[in-house]
Amino acid sequence: MANSKKQSPNKSLQKEHLHRKSSIQDTLSAQVNTFFSTIFSSKKCVKSHVVIGLSGGLDSSVLLHLLANLRQTLPFQLSAHHVHHGLSAHADAWADFCEKSCDALNIPLTISKVKVDINSGLGVEASARQARYAVLLANDADYICTAHHQDDQAETLLLQLARGAGVKGLSGMAAIDDARKLLRPLLSISRVELEAYAQQHQLSWVDDDSNANTQFDRNFMRHSVLPILMQQYPAIKQTLARTAQHLADANDLLNVLAAQDAQADLTQKLGEKTLALAPLKQLDLNRINNVLRWWLAKNNVLMPSAAQLQQITQQLLHAKSDAAIKIQLKTEGDLTIRRYQDYAYLVAETPSLAIDYVWQGEAALSFANQTQLTFEKKLGEGLSLKYLDSKILRIKTRSGGEHIKPDSNRPSRSLKTVMQQAAIPPWQRSQLPLIFVGETLAMIPNIAVETSLKAATDEMGLVVTWQQL
Repeated sequence: MANSKKQSPNKSLQKEHLHRKSSIQDTLSAQVNTFFSTIFSSKKCVKSHVVIGLSGGLDSSVLLHLLANLRQTLPFQLSAHHVHHGLSAHADAWADFCEKSCDALNIPLTISKVKVDINSGLGVEASARQARYAVLLANDADYICTAHHQDDQAETLLLQLARGAGVKGLSGMAAIDDARKLLRPLLSISRVELEAYAQQHQLSWVDDDSNANTQFDRNFMRHSVLPILMQQYPAIKQTLARTAQHLADANDLLNVLAAQDAQADLTQKLGEKTLALAPLKQLDLNRINNVLRWWLAKNNVLMPSAAQLQQITQQLLHAKSDAAIKIQLKTEGDLTIRRYQDYAYLVAETPSLAIDYVWQGEAALSFANQTQLTFEKKLGEGLSLKYLDSKILRIKTRSGGEHIKPDSNRPSRSLKTVMQQAAIPPWQRSQLPLIFVGETLAMIPNIAVETSLKAATDEMGLVVTWQQL
């Protein structure tokens, strides 16, 4: 009996330990189940396709296991994608580990090798992240899922504070990023909980040796800053994550105000993203800057510094009306802000377009500057098909001296005049493909049709549209 009594506390501790482990599993599984159940219930398709970004580390290995089990209760297609950066001597081994992990769970895996531009000026961390997201977000899937957790959110907030970020930057990562179809179901889960789950299920994972290098900003926050803060504030990670959520809520309100201040006048002119400047001239500086940040964010542009935002505001709203505004943005690709006729334009610099092509009846033609012509037959619109019978339809870019007569009651006008009247910005004019019948300029896509070749209301016509890809 005495021996039995001595063992009772141990048994009690064992039961408590097992209960705690079971509780962790139940909590994680339940939270992930609820997260995806809510998302899938709002989607019309019968079976969603979810792609998980799999590095092979602890976080993504736990998420892979959770999602593999979730397939038993929720109808969705699951696959994984590993991005091979080639920055570590162990990169091949990590890819092999991911392949074995997915094979064991019967999950399809894609492995993509990328070349990280370490000289981009963004730093190795940011360049690798940029390359990774470019590959992951290119997946043809309903959702892309990453394993960012509560600790990552806390580190992100501290990093953004150190960089002097505004409300949007301080709001951290979103659990649901609709614009990019990006999901982060573990944002409310701590790394400690993930470790406990992995141990309970005897999961294996790989450790990236670079995670210990405190020369990288995130690692410095993780290993040098947060441990000190936790000595005084044990719940600092949860607190920071909660603060990020408060700031995300505030950012949502700022976005609502920006949309109202911009008078929801976001348009596309031949594919380029524009913002009307007239409504901004009635606002104070803080609200102007809020609209500009909102506009850039809606177009997935990296947020400019405070100094650059001041420069953008000054040039867009106060430079002379005939000034040629061209502001280079520090972002992926060659992107500039330009101004024309009281509109701001986001312009992706593309190769000069030189076309001389005979149309072969294609429904669409794509060009090197990421634009496309589409051809569609419509009653009473476009070029009359009877005039096109046995005629060669040629597509050419501007060479100079072209004229067109879009109105039977007015004389023909130069191409330059027509484009000016249609508010086509100067940088687009040489890029716009023109439609010729013989030597006659028959159509300026989206703008004008030669009156002598127009389809009558009872005739079938050919409508040609120019658009951004």
